[in-house]
Amino acid sequence: MFELITERLRLIPLNAKYLKLFIDQEDTLEKDLSLCNSEVFLDAELKQALSFRLSKLLADEQNYIWHTNWLIVSQEKNCPVGGIMVKGLPNENGEVVIGYYTFPQYQGNGYMTETVRFLKDWLLRQPKVKYVIADTDQLRLGVIASGF
Repeated sequence: MFELITERLRLIPLNAKYLKLFIDQEDTLEKDLSLCNSEVFLDAELKQALSFRLSKLLADEQNYIWHTNWLIVSQEKNCPVGGIMVKGLPNENGEVVIGYYTFPQYQGNGYMTETVRFLKDWLLRQPKVKYVIADTDQLRLGVIASGF
């Protein structure tokens, strides 16, 4: 399975099977990926966002890493601490949009800062990507990085 490794984290892009498990049976996903039981529960809003990602992924499974949720796993704890979603292939301007979340009990540890920096750098090395744009509750569609 493809994944990216940072200093403290594993970033795992979920294929259709694993994204469906994450939405419907998180404990089964954790067992399948040999992760500890995080006892994290997805709220209705996050499940809706993940279900939308699943619909996009199913329409273009060969490019799943561009349409899915990437599970963020603490290497030390071996459990999910959050996720980051890539919201499609680069558009005609070379823009890629990401959205992300950290589970409340893991906030304040710098996990998301580490994740966004690492994934942004990785995305900017991909063909046709010139900009990475963050879509979050606090910052709507702000450009966080460019390849220029």
